Amino acid sequence: MEKHTVCKCKGKCENNRCKCKKNRQPCSEDCKCEGCKNPYNGVDVDNLHICTLDAIEQYKKLTPEVLNKKYELPCECEKVALKDLLDDYSCSKCEEVYYFSFCWVDIVQDSTTWHCEDCRACRNWREWHCENCNKCTYGVTLPCEGCGASSPLF
Repeated sequence: MEKHTVCKCKGKCENNRCKCKKNRQPCSEDCKCEGCKNPYNGVDVDNLHICTLDAIEQYKKLTPEVLNKKYELPCECEKVALKDLLDDYSCSKCEEVYYFSFCWVDIVQDSTTWHCEDCRACRNWREWHCENCNKCTYGVTLPCEGCGASSPLF
């Protein structure tokens, strides 16, 4: 996560022109905004997975009952409360890392899934984000489906 920024908004920080909102951060006392409606205000953003941050409005609607409900991990080793899956969670038995994907509405394995910060969507590990055409594309060893650029890994 980036260092906290300060916005100079004249509006209410409701769109990504607000530096704080764009960086998935709450506005602070140092910001110049008035009547701020930044959805990250009052949220402990440091303890949330990027997928949760990108679904901040959905996250804020979760009730204590839903947050405390236990779900079985895909490895079937244990059941974990949803609130513990809103950031990376390491299984106490197999040590595999999981998180709740708001994109896929499911518990996913971190080693086979990632959340693209540019597209703001969860992706399969075989996909990569093309900086050239600014889209995610399938196949780490294949050229971009959109523009033909090569993966930065190869």
